[in-house]
Formats: sequence, structure tokens, C-alpha cells
Amino acid sequence: MASAQPKESAAASTTAPLGASRMDRAWAHITDNKPDPGNPRQVRAQGRLDAYEHRTALAMVLLAVGYLVLYSFYVLDEGLTSQGLDRLDTAMNVIWVVFIADLTLRTVLAPKHIAYLVHHPLDVIAVAVPAFRVLRVLRVLTAGQWLISRGSRLRFGRTATAVVFAVAFLTYLSSLAVLNAERGAKGADIKSFGDAVWWSLVTMATVGYGDYVPVTANGRIVAVGLMVVGISLLGLVGASVASAVVTRIGGRAQEGQSEVKKDLEALRTEIAALRQALLDAGFSGTTQPSPTDSAPPASPAKPAHQPSPPE
Repeated sequence: MASAQPKESAAASTTAPLGASRMDRAWAHITDNKPDPGNPRQVRAQGRLDAYEHRTALAMVLLAVGYLVLYSFYVLDEGLTSQGLDRLDTAMNVIWVVFIADLTLRTVLAPKHIAYLVHHPLDVIAVAVPAFRVLRVLRVLTAGQWLISRGSRLRFGRTATAVVFAVAFLTYLSSLAVLNAERGAKGADIKSFGDAVWWSLVTMATVGYGDYVPVTANGRIVAVGLMVVGISLLGLVGASVASAVVTRIGGRAQEGQSEVKKDLEALRTEIAALRQALLDAGFSGTTQPSPTDSAPPASPAKPAHQPSPPE
């Protein structure tokens, strides 16, 4: 254990750029959840964490689905007796305890415990805050991966499918949560599941008509979370559309460049063929000047001996 400390501190120093402040280095150390390759303990811990999550992924998804089903009956079935409500509440509490144990075990197995919690805020909120306990069923989104993978081949198509699925799921989930928080409260406007669905859609779209307003603390907490999700989804849709446009424009530009390259290659081939044809016909392609054309005109020859003029 003592030998591992210098390696961890050295790894933490490499996560922040040179010249960074102490606060930046501390934040980089807290948020860096990747194991240090030079630290065997962290590498083994990451392997154990991956193996545990792989073995328990299906079971946790099934528990999340079961929690959602129980919560739906708990909220929507108004004919349940107090005994039935107590049984449903007990079953949900048992599942919630399993979720807490799962998060605790994953945190212990993680190579960097605090960094793991920082990178899983939804899990922490879901097990720590009773008002957000229902959000733990977001694990069921993993089961919707088959729907996303069967979307369009375009990235925009896959993202659009994921957004539609997320909007429908979160609308239903937030409607249950706000109805459970608001129904029966003094001065509450949300009294039915239809009212809750309308409120969820309006809040997620950040429209805010104001016809339905949560009056309880739990209802307002759910509203804050839903508004954050709505803004995130709008940003995701905008980014997806921009990415699709840029990808298509870039693809067309690439196609145009490819066509120009093909035309240039065809021209080069034709020019080479013409040159070869000229050579075969006896044209060398360059004309050499003849000696008579290139030589300068000869000056008249001087006699070898000229008599001197008489005196």
C-alpha cells in the first residue's frame, strides 16, 4: 500500500497540464476515473469492477423494470387498500436497498472511489435523495439499446430514435413522480395522470404555460430535474441536426473532389496515349533545327595575301 501512493500521486500530476493551479490539479485528480497503467492495484480493481458490472447488468435492469412496474401500480391504482400500498412500498424499499448495495459495491471495487461517484451522479442522486429514487429506473434504458441499434444507418437516425425513446420514457416517469408528489396536496393543480403527462411535456419542452404548477417540494425537485433533461434533449437534437448537415455536406464535397481526381486521371491517360501515338508515327515530339537554319551566314573569305598599294 505504501508503494502505491507515489504512483497515484504521479498519475494525478499527469492528468493536469503543466503550470495548472492547485485547484485544477485537485479537480483533475477527483474527476480522473481511469486506472493508472503503472499501478497494478488499480488495474486489478478495474478488472474486478468490469467483471462485476458485466455479471450484474441484466439483473439490475430487471430490478429497475420491476421497480417501475411496482411504482406504476403504486401511483396509478387508486383502488389499492392501505395494506396493498404498504406491500408495494415494502417491495420498492427492498429494491432500493439493493440499488444502494450495488452502488456501494461498485464504488468499493472502483480503482478511484471518489472519481467513480463523480462520474455516476445519477446513481448517487437516485439512492441518496428519496424524491429522485424513481430515477434509478433509468437503468432500463439499457434494454432499449436494441431499438436504437435498429434505427437508421445514419447517425442522425440513431440519435433521433434514442431521443424519441428517451422523451417517451422520461415523460411517463416524470408524470408518475409528479403525480405521486402532488396528488392530495393542498392547492395542487396536478390531480390526474393526464394532467401530469401534459405538465411533463410542457416542462420538458421548456415552454412553461403555467396552467399546472407543482406546489410540493418533491414535485418542484422533479420539475428541476425534468427541465435540465429537457434542455439537454434540445441541445442533443440541435447538435444531431448540425452533425448530420455537416456530414452530408462533407460527403458531397468529398464526392466532388473524387470526380475531379477521376477526370484528371482520364486526361493524363489520354495525353499519354497521344504522345505514344505521335512517337509511333515518327514524331519525336521536339523539332531539332537543321545546321543551315541554325548556323549564322558565312562572311566572305579574305584573300590570303593582298598586294600593298603603290607608293
